[in-house]
Amino acid sequence: MRAIRCMLAAFLAAGIVTVVAAQPGTGGFGRGGGDVETLVFTNAALQEELKITDAQKDKFKPVSTKLADLSKKRSEMFGKGGKGGFDKEKFTELQEEGKKVAEEAKKVRDEVLTADQKKRLKQIGIQVMSFQVFSDPEAKTKGGFGGASEAQKATMKEVQDALKLSESQLKTVRGAITDYNKERQEINKEAGIGGFGKQVDPEKKAAADKKIDKSRKEAWLKIEEALDATQKTAWKGLVGDAFDTSKLAPAPAPKKD
Repeated sequence: MRAIRCMLAAFLAAGIVTVVAAQPGTGGFGRGGGDVETLVFTNAALQEELKITDAQKDKFKPVSTKLADLSKKRSEMFGKGGKGGFDKEKFTELQEEGKKVAEEAKKVRDEVLTADQKKRLKQIGIQVMSFQVFSDPEAKTKGGFGGASEAQKATMKEVQDALKLSESQLKTVRGAITDYNKERQEINKEAGIGGFGKQVDPEKKAAADKKIDKSRKEAWLKIEEALDATQKTAWKGLVGDAFDTSKLAPAPAPKKD
């Protein structure tokens, strides 16, 4: 049964995202933002959605400052301005610092946010995680890169336990998502998208994204037909009302003259 649940990560990820796929500027894993558990300290749109008060923002400031400092250090290490090659020792130190900041952030969230704010934050977190929400929370990542946070892992388990897809439903999901993945790859290939650091024509990228969003919605419609009323209700409760997750994406850096 565990093996079946793990397979759900790859297959269901691109389908059961009605709320996410319907939003402008969203539509796939890795688009529209990051871990909302962290973004709540810095993102104005998210704070507005949660109705964060000025008093709560004041209590966020110490964590916000540490997050900004951490982000700067990461940019210096991995960004275009990084020099001197990869420093494993500094990377390990940065990881440890990140864990400490994450622990402090969790403590502040638990103490400062109301029950309703926490619930809405979790719903938006599921929308942002999109495909990733169906990944195996116990999966290991190579080299420690790109792993899910503890909060995200807990969300993965909660979502999968709530839906309880049957064998026949999984079969339907696998077919729909396999078709979607193939079409997505073909669309990207035709647009010349792929490869780290490769420049892509903005118009071709926009056109490809539009096609992929359409394909994703079609995949979801196939999957939705396989869900029973109880599962649909459970999913609606997990994601809540749609939130435009594109508002969580970092602002583009200003162009240099």
